[in-house]
Amino acid sequence: MTSSARLVILVFFGFFAISTAIAEIPEKNYGPQSPSYLRCEYLKDPVAIDVEKPRFSWILNHTYRGQKQTAYRILVSTSPDLENADMWDSEKVFSDQSVHVEYNGEPLKSSTTYFWKVCYWDNEDRLSGFSSVNFFETGLLLEKDWEGEWIGGFNQLRKEFTLDKTVIRARAYICGLGYYELRLNGQKIGKNVLDPGWTVMNVRALYSTYDITDYLLNGENAIGVMLGKGWFGSRSLILQLLIEVDGGETISVVSDQTWKGQEGPIITDSIFNGEIYDARLEASGWDSPGFDESDWRLASLAIAPKGKLSAQMMQPIQVMDTIVPLKMTNPESGMYVFDMGQNFSGWVRLKVKGPRGTAVQIKHSELLYENGKINTENLRSARAEDVYTLSGDGEEIYEPHFTYHGFRFVELTGFPGVPTLDSIRGRVVHSAVAQTGNFSSSKEILNQIQRLILWGQKTNLHSIPTDCSQRDERMGWLGDAHLTAEQAIFNFDIAAFYTNFIRDMQDVQDKNGMLTDTVPHVWGQRPADPAWGTAYPLMVWYMYIYYGDKRILEEHYDSLKKYVDFLRSRAEDGLVKFSHYGDWVSIEKTPGDIVSSFYYYYDVKILSDMADALSRNEDVKSYKKLCADIKKKFHGEYYDSETGNYANGTQTANLLPLFLDLVPESEKGKVYQNLNWDILYKNNTHLTTGIIGTKYLMEVLTDFNNSFLAYDLAVQTTYPSWGYMIKNGATTLWELWQNKTGPSMNSHNHPMFGSIGAWFYKTLVGINLAEGSVGFEKIRIQPHVIRDLEYAAGSIQTIRGPVECSWIRLDKSLSLDVTIPVNSEAEIIMPKLNLKDISVMENSLLLFSEGRFKTGLAGIIMVDETKTSINIKLGSGRYSFKLIGK
Repeated sequence: MTSSARLVILVFFGFFAISTAIAEIPEKNYGPQSPSYLRCEYLKDPVAIDVEKPRFSWILNHTYRGQKQTAYRILVSTSPDLENADMWDSEKVFSDQSVHVEYNGEPLKSSTTYFWKVCYWDNEDRLSGFSSVNFFETGLLLEKDWEGEWIGGFNQLRKEFTLDKTVIRARAYICGLGYYELRLNGQKIGKNVLDPGWTVMNVRALYSTYDITDYLLNGENAIGVMLGKGWFGSRSLILQLLIEVDGGETISVVSDQTWKGQEGPIITDSIFNGEIYDARLEASGWDSPGFDESDWRLASLAIAPKGKLSAQMMQPIQVMDTIVPLKMTNPESGMYVFDMGQNFSGWVRLKVKGPRGTAVQIKHSELLYENGKINTENLRSARAEDVYTLSGDGEEIYEPHFTYHGFRFVELTGFPGVPTLDSIRGRVVHSAVAQTGNFSSSKEILNQIQRLILWGQKTNLHSIPTDCSQRDERMGWLGDAHLTAEQAIFNFDIAAFYTNFIRDMQDVQDKNGMLTDTVPHVWGQRPADPAWGTAYPLMVWYMYIYYGDKRILEEHYDSLKKYVDFLRSRAEDGLVKFSHYGDWVSIEKTPGDIVSSFYYYYDVKILSDMADALSRNEDVKSYKKLCADIKKKFHGEYYDSETGNYANGTQTANLLPLFLDLVPESEKGKVYQNLNWDILYKNNTHLTTGIIGTKYLMEVLTDFNNSFLAYDLAVQTTYPSWGYMIKNGATTLWELWQNKTGPSMNSHNHPMFGSIGAWFYKTLVGINLAEGSVGFEKIRIQPHVIRDLEYAAGSIQTIRGPVECSWIRLDKSLSLDVTIPVNSEAEIIMPKLNLKDISVMENSLLLFSEGRFKTGLAGIIMVDETKTSINIKLGSGRYSFKLIGK
């Protein structure tokens, strides 16, 4: 046994993990040790919070298996040495809670750094020792803390100021609408782009916080801010620098009418159309002290957005990767087309040298015509073109500031001379969510689908989950959002992102409880299609069950009651039948009213479960009764007892009631057989579902012990299927199952069919929440060993630590490796694969044979046998099992 131990520390500010660190623990002969490290690179800059009671979480590992926390102690201080916990000493708290522990100390102050550390006791009351010191910061907690004014009038603003004392600590708080770029003494501050995130701006705008301590100079200083229109549609700025100097004084520099501005080199900027930039208009040194601003004009007061200023407590949008083009062609004189090899969101970095005034056009597309020219028809009205006019001053590098595109192909025209592959680079731009899940298998097509899912999902995260990244849309369609959410939770560190988007839904809700199809609301209708509006209750529920976030239930419960009350007010004879979209982009059309009624029941059921979690017992009774009434009405309205079909008998019509157990027990077999027959025989092992039905199809088949058929659909390569997309060159998921369609509906980067990704983890790998558990406190590992699949492996980073499972099938044996985090328990369900005389080994030691559990192995609680499986109950730790039979 080694003698050192470590903790991974996370701190939760209101609703999500905001900082992590590996924490060294003093040497012990026992205790927690060697935990995993969660990389969150976007957290290198301080993230200011505006939550009065932040929450703390820590991930524990341990030398021994089967370990749990029995107590903890947290210290919080304004000093990093933490000798005196002047803010909070929790003392020893007897609890196994290691996630979402709420701060309970002295009131937090604005613009302050707080330091903290934690220790814990294991299940034998052994003390771990304190972790290393971590920190968090507060932003401007109160509206009165903001001293600056909203200013505008120009797209380039500046201000000079003098410092004559040593700077101890300095922070910049800024909201520039629609987008901004902050500069100080000639340098860009931070890595954020397209900042701030898009919100319901008449209710809320987000500000960011930057540590500018090392950017300030003794003497003259200059702030520069570039502004873009973004989704806000106009340019305005509020900024406040708080600079703590030697001697205890705090100097405040704010935006006001003493600032000066002019129109800079950005001639126009548009999210859809692109950016026109004239380098001849650059004012060298404009963001540095001593610049001659005599011909610049005073800024004007801008109309402040109506909404509240809130701290941007989610991952910002950043440049996440750089792509080298695969090839360049020359379809006609002066036109050069680059294939980046991957569809993605972002822009091009151009490297060029040429005469002053030369204008280079950069056009973007997902598709090519047969003649090699780019095909922009599916972009609809989005021009998706950046134009750069050269200054003529040697080699020039250009990247757009306030636009982004979705593309694989790039066309250059107007380039001076002949470009090379080195002339451009693709810059991958999206919200900086880290990938925290991994899936792989022996079936290459599944790995390819997983790749499409990852690229399609992350390149449609731009402060909200968008439907597409290329055309004149890029909206937060709620249907797309909730249908992909479970997959995204398995693959990405997305809790903070979704918490912000859920708050956007609350912000868009009106006094009658109605939601909108898109959030923020630009396209679609109010009220939202019920299949779209369900994103609100369902995504709140996902945050609770997957992250154990009970506070989010409390914050949104009353708003969700309003939404259900609205649906109830629109019910016709007990069912909600109005529908805008139904099972969108399905091959066989399902009546929209059955889809809406399905989600009405789902929403009420979720609200009932939330009421139960919050101990609102009267609401539980009320909503359970309503569920029973809807269930009875649903079956009576849509079921045909003669045919055994619901509604018109499409795959979606039959699978939806099966998914939510709306089918009476006596009729389930008949309905399922109709679904099975439709897939297997009528459609020759093909689905006909749209985005709604596809989300639940794989899970229904698995629940009815037919994961084999689900697998056959997953690996299908003919139309319609995910494999068909791959065979036709897809590098991200498409909007439609078919390839060649009219330009109005032909996005080649639409993540909504990526819901299958959750099935990869839950079924093929077998990582599941145990029934009734939240936050992976209890886990069920149940891999499905299917068809020709020889192995599958997956890992997810849960709030409690990594959960991993990998299995390999060999002749007459199955090997299974699992990792369960400290403070969690699991049940492993190993399929017997029709083998006889089974024995089970764990790390070469006999665990089970001749129908009996061999006791004595650390961490293993119980082993029992059923007709089809060996079931193993165990505690935390790493395990390696091998099932052997004849």
